[in-house]
Amino acid sequence: MFFRYNKLIKYALRIKKKDVKKVNTLGCITKTLAQATLPHTNPKLPIGTLYSRSTGQLIFSIIPTSPNYGIPYGSIPRLILAWICSEVIKTKKRILFLGKSQSDFLKQINLHNNGRDIARFREQALRLFKSVISIEYNDEKKNNFSSRLLISESSHIFWNTKTRKKKWESSLELSDGFFREIIDASVPIDIRIFHALSKSPLAMDIYTWLVYRIFILQKSKLSSVFISWINLKFQFGVGYPNTNQGFRDFKKRFRLRLKEVLFFYKKAKRHVRENKIGLIITSCDLHISKLNSKNKND
Repeated sequence: MFFRYNKLIKYALRIKKKDVKKVNTLGCITKTLAQATLPHTNPKLPIGTLYSRSTGQLIFSIIPTSPNYGIPYGSIPRLILAWICSEVIKTKKRILFLGKSQSDFLKQINLHNNGRDIARFREQALRLFKSVISIEYNDEKKNNFSSRLLISESSHIFWNTKTRKKKWESSLELSDGFFREIIDASVPIDIRIFHALSKSPLAMDIYTWLVYRIFILQKSKLSSVFISWINLKFQFGVGYPNTNQGFRDFKKRFRLRLKEVLFFYKKAKRHVRENKIGLIITSCDLHISKLNSKNKND
């Protein structure tokens, strides 16, 4: 753990020295994806089975559309989604081309051009693109609002296997709904930080969630928000058993990963406080002001 912390602290110091826009690592994530997180590990459901969980007010489901692929999980789908959102903001296009080459694209999502990473990418990409993400709000204020998010309407992902010329002809056509959500409701992130935290899907989720929570505080002009440990476990700790020990294990792991996130978002460090039943987040400077801002991140 000390080695990991030391490495992340050094990386955070390097990132701080270079403005996010000058090094072209300004990215974004949609508000839906900041609230509803994919499984961290393989849920080990039968292929084609719906995955669902509830936070009490929010029901999050992943619905496979193919009998051949399971539920996307882990860091790779998160890296792909962040790349998609960021690319849309840059290009303003629904049809995205996945780099100049296979190696180029894998590098963009922090993977290596070797057999293991190619296989992992292929499997998780197909799981992701052949799924529908469903969000339902069950509180009275939201009037039982529901939203279904289809990532892609059409994809052509070509992996080099036997061709001599090693052609790369991969593209992705986003659904109009997902494209609109990226354009209209995205929160800025630093892709360098997302990659730095990619050894832990939980840390990646806490990063986007914290950035989004503080963004909402500023937008709503509220001074603080309270989130109970129970709701945090529903949202982030689905893999932990619903026992006292499972709850303690989740809290311990969440604290560790939150500490890692705060290495990179130092402005928020004094604005995230813990008590016996949850976290209190108070309003502070945004991580990155706007997608078109010239302010530096911290």
